[in-house]
Amino acid sequence: MVTRGFWNVHRGGKWYQIYREIGRISSPGDRSTYLTLKGLQDGSTQLDKATPIPFPFPLQQQLSYVYTLDLDSAYLTVSFWHREEGDEAMGLPLCMRRLNLDSIYEASNLSIEALLQNGSNPLLDIPAGHDSLLAEKEYEHWEIEIVQPNPLNELQYRMFIYFVYQWRFFIDDRITWQYPPSTLFRRLCNAFLRLAAWDFEISSDSNIPKLPLGAVTFPGWNSPPTEVYWFHRYLVVLCEDLGTSSSISAAVSRATSFVGNLEGRGNEVSCIFISLADIAFVQIAADTVHCSTVFPLLTNSSATECSAGFRILTYFLTSPCIKDRERNLAAREVSSIALPTEVFDMVLNAVAAYDIVSFAQASFKVEDWYYASLPQLPDIAIHHFDVSVACCGQTNSKGKEGLCCSDCYKWRHLEYLDPSERRPEECYICSKCRLSREQVGPRSKLIPGALGRANRRGPRPDGCRVMMRKQEKLLQLRVSAPAVKRPELRMRDPDLTSTPPNQIDYVVLFGGSWSGLAFGLDEDI
Repeated sequence: MVTRGFWNVHRGGKWYQIYREIGRISSPGDRSTYLTLKGLQDGSTQLDKATPIPFPFPLQQQLSYVYTLDLDSAYLTVSFWHREEGDEAMGLPLCMRRLNLDSIYEASNLSIEALLQNGSNPLLDIPAGHDSLLAEKEYEHWEIEIVQPNPLNELQYRMFIYFVYQWRFFIDDRITWQYPPSTLFRRLCNAFLRLAAWDFEISSDSNIPKLPLGAVTFPGWNSPPTEVYWFHRYLVVLCEDLGTSSSISAAVSRATSFVGNLEGRGNEVSCIFISLADIAFVQIAADTVHCSTVFPLLTNSSATECSAGFRILTYFLTSPCIKDRERNLAAREVSSIALPTEVFDMVLNAVAAYDIVSFAQASFKVEDWYYASLPQLPDIAIHHFDVSVACCGQTNSKGKEGLCCSDCYKWRHLEYLDPSERRPEECYICSKCRLSREQVGPRSKLIPGALGRANRRGPRPDGCRVMMRKQEKLLQLRVSAPAVKRPELRMRDPDLTSTPPNQIDYVVLFGGSWSGLAFGLDEDI
């Protein structure tokens, strides 16, 4: 059987990747693997032809092994797929074993059996997480209720799912994004913030995406280099963990230290505390602190369903209900040129993608327009809300009242609820979340490798049904290149007449760099 993989090598504070074009690599117990290791150790194997990378790359579904050699710390980590005895769950789980270099003196020390017996498991060093979603007891509780989602939210929720699906193997490798924040940690946090704020550019250049994502593809967008920074008038604080009282207190201290004297500012500071696994929302004033519940941002099912944490993050960054002060400022914003609403819309729709994102941050009026539309997608309309409205997938029915589950934050109309569920004195919890609480508790822990395991051979996430120029289409995530760029397809269909074109119509960019997301419009069948 052909084995595929690569080497991550850390030397002199820099990471490199050794990857052959055909991707072949020897197995852990093979003598050539041992000789490669020793050559890298003693310097006889140079890294001048290796590819510089920002962080170690993870094991992916088409690979057999990944060797991560840290010469600065003197250890080797081998990542591979392995099913433990008694494990009957679907998919092969991710397995990692780490050895000190001074314990490797012959090829047999690297066999799978030796690794399982003698190697340490770095995944066990990752905090297991916490079952409770309770807010920090030292502070006033900030109760959060979201309103009925709009068309923009439906696309945002789906983009979260698509993003996690595309980068699931990087997200699964929690060793790479451990705190203190690595480059990958910061980039993933920034990506979720951008998606929740619709702070990205949409391009029609189909040459940008390099699909499918492979062993040499990585999250390459820029992100703020600091752990505390401003984003859309919110103070973002990157955190290691949000499951304990001390972790939230420490984040509050970092935020107050960053903003300085609040009494002199005369207003409150709204904060987003994010640890990738969790997220919390905090209001800090001179004399009081309000803290929300800690919500899950990434879960074991985030490649198929949107998390509660991202739904609420989207609400904070895009909802007009949460931006009352900004809306008042927008009403007072004065322009020297008075334009009719229709002309104003035409002008804004004609502005370049990167410029309209900046314009929305410079003008309250433009921001108001921005989040009341589908920015950069003026020809598309959303009429189906299958991800955001769990009961019927519709929001345009007049007079329908509703509420959201206090666990998953999915919206449901009251008329679809059982009378026993309508208890105004209690927080509403949907039947699915009640069952989950009975089986695994208030929330399941984020397990390293779970996303890739659950979706290793599964289909891509469902597309979004849209209307474009009065025609129903399916906005579909692209996970492979267009048919015209895949010569292997012509072997069975020379003219590609019976092969779906798989064309790319939209590409999502973060500050000019590809996000990993590309979409095409298919016929809605």
